[in-house]
Amino acid sequence: MLVFIDESKSINIGRVRSLAFRTTTRQVKTIPESKGVNDPRPISLQFSPNVQEPIRSRIRYAFRVFAAVYDHAVVEDEEGTGAGVLRIYYGEVLSPQTGLDLFYVPALYHQNVFADGGKPPRRLRYAGEEICLACGVDSSSGRPDWLGEIFLWLSSSYERNVSSRDRLGRIPYEQMIFAREGISPRKPHAALLMAWMENALDQGNAKEALPRAPSPISDAEHVVICSHDIDFYYVNRFTALVRLIKNLGVAIVHYRSRSFFFDNLKMTLQLLGGKRIGDYLPALRKAGGEHDFEYTVFVVARQGHRRDPNYRLEQIAGELSGAEEKGISVGVHGSYRSVIEDHTLAEETKVLSKFTGAKVLTNRQHWLRFSEHQVLFEEIERAELLADSTLGFSEAVGFRNGASFAFPPYNFSEERPCEFLEVPLVLMDGSLEAASRVLRRPPQELAEEVLGESRKYGWGGIGLIWHNPIEPLSVPAEINSVFWSCAKRTSKSREKWVSMNQFLTSCIGRYQNAGLLEGMQVEANLIEMGTR
Repeated sequence: MLVFIDESKSINIGRVRSLAFRTTTRQVKTIPESKGVNDPRPISLQFSPNVQEPIRSRIRYAFRVFAAVYDHAVVEDEEGTGAGVLRIYYGEVLSPQTGLDLFYVPALYHQNVFADGGKPPRRLRYAGEEICLACGVDSSSGRPDWLGEIFLWLSSSYERNVSSRDRLGRIPYEQMIFAREGISPRKPHAALLMAWMENALDQGNAKEALPRAPSPISDAEHVVICSHDIDFYYVNRFTALVRLIKNLGVAIVHYRSRSFFFDNLKMTLQLLGGKRIGDYLPALRKAGGEHDFEYTVFVVARQGHRRDPNYRLEQIAGELSGAEEKGISVGVHGSYRSVIEDHTLAEETKVLSKFTGAKVLTNRQHWLRFSEHQVLFEEIERAELLADSTLGFSEAVGFRNGASFAFPPYNFSEERPCEFLEVPLVLMDGSLEAASRVLRRPPQELAEEVLGESRKYGWGGIGLIWHNPIEPLSVPAEINSVFWSCAKRTSKSREKWVSMNQFLTSCIGRYQNAGLLEGMQVEANLIEMGTR
């Protein structure tokens, strides 16, 4: 029997952490925080004695991310007995001696859940959605191990035993759980588990529902982090001509797109007539103002491979100069060899920070290229970056970690949460084109499906990237039109498109109230790293 807390009792938030704000010379536009609408509810986690390390650290991590997403203020075990505190008990058996004011989560997760390939996940329906459970359901209570299942998704455990790599050294999509088990990547599986757990906390078994996580922002219900990777830029006529000729072949062999072929043929003639094809940032900045969105540009600071971009930093200095004052945040686009072979992400970050005159805070790997999660995470922390947006698909759209929210990844080597946020990359122009072609579905329909799933269950914190939405240089024009169509519809769903820096300054308090990212000092117009 489970007895749920009477939420009418007074709540002492206790250890909820406050943020200090001050004005600095570095201007980062923030989103108004939501105040007085949803006061954080204190929540605590207790373990049965037979749950040992490292299981405790992993479950505590999943618990804290859940608390951050659903606006619960985490209090420590010894402080979690006061009135109004939601008390979660994680263990194999709920003993009568532990008391009746606990919410029981059965301890079904174990370290060898995927030993010898593991069993196919169990599928069941809850509140009209199909839920996949790697750990199954407790036979006595009928409950899943919500926290263990959430951990499996957020920690990338489903990919840890994949040994094969594609020709670029990445984990291939066909070896991921989505392709192996026929699970849709366009469903935020971790978010569904969180919504189920939140409903069980509120309603018990009385009603099946998947409540939406409350937004931390007063004037937006959903947040999308918009970004543009500068993989090609106009620096001279020769490199632009090479790119356009290459695109003619891509149009025939890869995209099989008449529009892409003729658009690039037209741009070739325009280039020969003197137009600067690929010089798109001024037009993008103007369009961002017209459609009320802000964005981050990711810039490669080092050329060490033929797959790196055509420019050097000094060749695009004019466009990067004063970017922050123009409402554009600049992130490092880790070069092709930066993580797997050369381990130069920290050096590239320093070079870009010195070049722009502002500390670079965020990263995305060029070509989404990494081989081992642990190595990527260690390189990001060594570079003292505060956010990354590499975990996405190169040939599909959706939620690689089942997350429609930002989260700190998990460091298995040290059994702790990472000290940076991962913004899930759920939509990319190239992967949208590939998914549309393979699934034979309109790209607009796929984009709306992914964004709609995120809006349905939470407040966002997901990433979207279009390399060059101004010109059909990266993808066909019909793919670029999806970007603008979605951008124009944001007001209908009370959605904001923001930069990475803007997201960090506005939303980091949610995570710190849950005991995550405590080394990160966030101020109104400044983000800096404290002692780890």
